[in-house]
Amino acid sequence: MKNIIKFCMTLFLPVIFVLLSFSTFACGPYMEFDNSHYSVIEEKTFNTSPGKEFNLEASSGDVIISTSNEPQVIVKVLGDEKTEKKVNIKYENSDEGVSVIAKRRDGWNFFNFGSEVKLRFEVVLPDNYNVKVSTSGGDILLSNLNGKIKLHSSGGDIKLKNTNGETFVSTSGGDVSSTNSAGNLEFKTSGGDVHIVKFDGNVDASTSGGDIFLNGSNGKVRAHTSGGEVSLIYSGNNYGIDLASSGGDVNVQLPANFAADAKMYASGGDIKCNFAATNAQNISASKYEAQLNNGGNPLVVKSSGGDIIVRSK
Repeated sequence: MKNIIKFCMTLFLPVIFVLLSFSTFACGPYMEFDNSHYSVIEEKTFNTSPGKEFNLEASSGDVIISTSNEPQVIVKVLGDEKTEKKVNIKYENSDEGVSVIAKRRDGWNFFNFGSEVKLRFEVVLPDNYNVKVSTSGGDILLSNLNGKIKLHSSGGDIKLKNTNGETFVSTSGGDVSSTNSAGNLEFKTSGGDVHIVKFDGNVDASTSGGDIFLNGSNGKVRAHTSGGEVSLIYSGNNYGIDLASSGGDVNVQLPANFAADAKMYASGGDIKCNFAATNAQNISASKYEAQLNNGGNPLVVKSSGGDIIVRSK
């Protein structure tokens, strides 16, 4: 009997893993929703004040957040006819802000694995508001917000546009991206790409299994990937740059007057740099230790599996 159980577990666990992965990435705010399967289950409006916080904790579901100049929070919950029976949603409006908690009534276990819950949150916030969102199975899309931002998804993509404020974004299984974001940014993903365009401020980006593309200015930059390429197009003064890839090339474009103490190491490729080097300590095909434009804050670039290319714009 034990051998039979062991055989069944060996046979079905990989199948379950594949199905789980597929259900995680199958739909999100970046795909067209079939509105015939979604309808408004609940819609709530809360009076509030700018500067407070919106907090959403969801056991599943996509989240779309936009803003207005009105001092109110609007929460619209969409799903199908089964969603209302399967999901319990609690709301709270306090001095700190608005909180929404959405959990499955039956929790999660092996027996309800195949029982999908169609769930989506459409939220409108004041344009000056803080936000904290956590969803276990969906994508997050946020735009036009000034405030502190903290977003987490256990299995989806996260996309930001036109934000200003300290921002932390993490996902265990998707891509993360932003366009036109100001303030300190920290983006982490365990299995996807990082794409940040028009940043203004410090950036810390990391992924265990994807590429990193950064284009922006005026900040300290750190970008590390264990399984892809790193590309940086940078403008402005040097506040320190640290780039590393364990499995791909690193490409960097910098202003012609960029001043740095450069240290570059390529254990699996070549180094190419078109800046004039001063006070060179060690320059070879795989090692570059010298000053650019008489030196400045560190420029550290490492690649274990590809080339390093640093050139002026």
